Amino acid sequence: MPLIAIIILNYNGRHLLDDCLNSLARLTTPVEVVVADNGSTDGSVEHLHAQWPNARVLAFERNLGFAGAYNRALAEVECEWAVLLNNDAVLAPNWLEILLDAARQHPRAAILGGKLLFSGERMPGRVIQCAGASYTDAGTAFEIGWGQADHGQYDQPRVVASIPGAALLIKRAVFLELGGFDADYFAYLEDVDLCWRAWLAGHEVWYIPQAEAQHHFGASGGGRASPFRIRQMQSNRYANMLKHFEPGTLFSGLLTSIVYDAYRVLEFSARGHWDGLRALALGTLDFWRRLPGLFARRQTIQNQRRVRDRDLRALGLLVPALTALQEYQRLARLALSQHAEPRRE
Repeated sequence: MPLIAIIILNYNGRHLLDDCLNSLARLTTPVEVVVADNGSTDGSVEHLHAQWPNARVLAFERNLGFAGAYNRALAEVECEWAVLLNNDAVLAPNWLEILLDAARQHPRAAILGGKLLFSGERMPGRVIQCAGASYTDAGTAFEIGWGQADHGQYDQPRVVASIPGAALLIKRAVFLELGGFDADYFAYLEDVDLCWRAWLAGHEVWYIPQAEAQHHFGASGGGRASPFRIRQMQSNRYANMLKHFEPGTLFSGLLTSIVYDAYRVLEFSARGHWDGLRALALGTLDFWRRLPGLFARRQTIQNQRRVRDRDLRALGLLVPALTALQEYQRLARLALSQHAEPRRE
C-alpha cells in the first residue's frame, strides 16, 4: 500500500473541519491526515489540537494563499500520493480506494479526481459540480456538468483537462517535478495551471466518476461575482495563455480574450457591477506587472513540452472559443433560474 497523505487547506474554517475530518475517518484506505492552516484567527488550530489529536497540523504564520500553502505543505509531508482537499469537501468512504485502483490501471495518470457533487440545502438531490474540466482558448477552464442533475450522463472514466483542487489526488513526485503550484496564483486557476503543465510534460489527468465527493461550494471563498475572484481570474487566465499556448494558439487566444473582455465589460455595465469592472481592469494590470517572470516560466514550459496544443484539441481537452462562450451563457442562465452562482474558471 503506497504512503498517502490527505492535506486539508484551512483558513478560518473551524465550522467546516469536523464534517471534513469525519469523512476521512470513514475511508477504507489508511492515510495520514494533515491540516495546513493558513494563519487562521478563528480558533481552528486550537480546535484541531483539542478534538482531532491524530491530525498533523501545519500552522502557518500568515495566509500564504492556496498555491503557497500547498507548496509548503507538500515540501514538508513525505508520501507517494497526496490528496489535496478543501475544508468544505466530504469524501465517500471508497473515494481514495477507487482512485488508487484507477492509477494502477493507467500508469501515466499523475492527477486523478472523481465526480464532485454539490452539498447544502439549496442543492437538493444529486447535482453535479464537476465531472472534470475543459481548457478554453481564453486561458480559463469550465467544469463539465456544472449544475446538471446527475442521471449517469458522466459515468464513464476518461481523460480530462483538469481536476478541481477541491478534491484532487496527485503523485507527490510529479507535483515536485512540476515545481508545485505557481505561487503567483494567489487564488483561482492554480489547479488548472498545475494540470495543464502536467499534460504538457507528458502526464495524464483522469476523471473516475465512481469516486464521489461532496463540496459545499462557496463556503470557503467568494462567489462568481466577487471582485476578488474577478481580479484573480483575469490575471491568472492571461498567465495561463502566455505560459502554455504555442505561438499560433497564443495569437488566436489573445484575439478571443479581446472579445471575451468586451463581452464582460458590457455585461457588468448592464448590471451596474462597477466593482466588477474595476476588478477586471486591476486584474489586467496585475498580469502586465507579472510579465517578466511569466516569460521565464513560458520558456521553461515550452522547452520541456511533450504534448502539442493540437493533441489537446484532438483529445477534446482544449475547446474552441464558441464552445466556451456557449457554456458561459448556459451557466449565466442557470444562475438566473436557480439563484445559484456558477463557477467558470
